[in-house]
Amino acid sequence: MTPSAGVPPDYRGVWTRAGHAAADPAQSAPWARWLQTSRWHAHLRVPPDALQQREARALDGLSPAQLAALTHQQAHVGCAQVQAHPEGELCTWLRQADYQPPALAPDAAWVVFLAPDRLMRIGVHAEETELWQRLPDSVGRFRCLAGLDAQGQDDGRRVLVAGAYAMRARLRVTAWPRGMRPGLTLAEAMMHRPDQALHWLDQELSFGRCEQGRWTVERSTLPAREGQTHHCQMLQDADDPALAWVELDGRAERWRVLEWSDT
Repeated sequence: MTPSAGVPPDYRGVWTRAGHAAADPAQSAPWARWLQTSRWHAHLRVPPDALQQREARALDGLSPAQLAALTHQQAHVGCAQVQAHPEGELCTWLRQADYQPPALAPDAAWVVFLAPDRLMRIGVHAEETELWQRLPDSVGRFRCLAGLDAQGQDDGRRVLVAGAYAMRARLRVTAWPRGMRPGLTLAEAMMHRPDQALHWLDQELSFGRCEQGRWTVERSTLPAREGQTHHCQMLQDADDPALAWVELDGRAERWRVLEWSDT
């Protein structure tokens, strides 16, 4: 069965975790956002222990306990695809960049729409059933842009836009070592290589509102980013629609257009 080129239109938008189908009342829910365009996705999940005593400081200014809490965050960016089966729709999120080490199984779930703006995700490789609600102002425009290095090659940076929201991703400074055993958590990996802790934590996925040329970061894998406001402008190149000028963090650069839609 051949997967579709991306996801159906009703998947697009920013989704917030609305609960767990078998939630434990004593267990606090994580802060979570999932941004989905027609093909690309970005997902950020910050558990309660990573939110406690959180300070907007650089990594080298955080305590060992604060750094340890960050290892429980989850963030990934990549492509998504949907397969239609007689029993329902199977969505797979193919991760091109992941805050956690390589997993043993792909990220896949059966998706059931309970209402136009409410869906259920039933894990395939994990016994997890979650409810998600779409934010009402996360439709109308969808974009995904790829950052370029000095040679014009993809450098792994991404900016995704859905309606009034944007997410920015940057790869970690130090890549995982070759031959790393799949299935480790970030906390376990850092126990083996504590000297790499700050390097492995230095990967960004930031989420916030992007309106009237301003992007305000609500939540990020890097606590120092939270609360920051940046001028943000994206203009598609009139001569080459495959490129766009992106102004962010006070710099204007050419990025490659992976997706650009105003509907």
